[in-house]
Amino acid sequence: MRIAIIRKECSLLKGGAERYCANLCRGLAQRGHQVYLLAQQMDKDLHPELNLVPIRVSSFSSSAKNLSFHRNCQNALKKLNLDRVYALSRSYPVDALRVSDPLHLAWMKLRYRSKWRLLIERLNPRHRAILRLEKGIYNPANTKVIITNSKLAKRQVHDLFGFPQERIHVVYNGVDLKKFSPLEEVQPVSKKVRLLFVGMEFRRKGLQYLLKGLSLIKPGMLDYSLDIVGKGDQKCFGRMAENLGILGAVRFHAPTPMVEEFYRSADLLVLPTQYDPFANVCLEALACGLPVATTTTNGASEVIQDRETGFILNGSNALADQIAARISSFAAMAPESRRQMAKMARRKAESFTIDRNVDETLKILSSL
Repeated sequence: MRIAIIRKECSLLKGGAERYCANLCRGLAQRGHQVYLLAQQMDKDLHPELNLVPIRVSSFSSSAKNLSFHRNCQNALKKLNLDRVYALSRSYPVDALRVSDPLHLAWMKLRYRSKWRLLIERLNPRHRAILRLEKGIYNPANTKVIITNSKLAKRQVHDLFGFPQERIHVVYNGVDLKKFSPLEEVQPVSKKVRLLFVGMEFRRKGLQYLLKGLSLIKPGMLDYSLDIVGKGDQKCFGRMAENLGILGAVRFHAPTPMVEEFYRSADLLVLPTQYDPFANVCLEALACGLPVATTTTNGASEVIQDRETGFILNGSNALADQIAARISSFAAMAPESRRQMAKMARRKAESFTIDRNVDETLKILSSL
């Protein structure tokens, strides 16, 4: 098939959604399909048969960026002879759309709890532009099928937009099991619990709850360190850690394409995100044999077994208290129990291959 993929950036060196796009495009090309990527940027060495269709984007404002990318993608599609159009970024009409990014309407309802604040924020040009795009995308007349990466996202698409459930398909993410793998040698269990947080939006990803949770652990009760990898307001969260009296245990790190090294050197990934359709860092961590603690408001919690491959936190309740309790519980586990949890984490990830994801996606696209 001649397949167009729409995504602003496609790179193995970026975040989870960009890496997903790169792996999908490469997988489609390896199966002999002719892939046209409509994007601002793509890794040059992904696959020799990939065709980049450069999309110009206005930098005038945030709303202009979103709308211009959508419009220029649609103009570019008119010049291509295609069998299928699959969007991983906001644009319509398309044959299929994958919910890669958080649903903006869902996130706004979480962020702006007050009815009046929500009404005011909806007048913001950026919010208006994205909400307008979402309204068009989730109109059944503009999109044949929706592919979500979790049951959580499927429920939200149906509940918020009334999109027919029978046209929403759940295809869980895949992970590169070679890049994301445990250390070959079994490492001794350290008395110090090495905690890890990985995310590009500190506040939405719930870093504030993790810091507050650590501050609830009584001094001297637990020896721990926290590595924070990603992009966010380091000054703000550094001050928060200092005010909470835990700054000495916290280290900030810039985003890195070698994030697997952090996974391999940690004992527990803690991602108390307020909302994520499916945070791919959780699957990457599991593949490295790293147990994960995350919230029910993260679609990735659907692939985690509580107290077997990690911990599931109730995203609707007091997160800081839950985090303090789960970390303390993890620290109290016998070394062999922690090793077993790490083994189970890797075993769970092994069923979520990139090939399985590409094959399931292709099956849906071929059926249209």
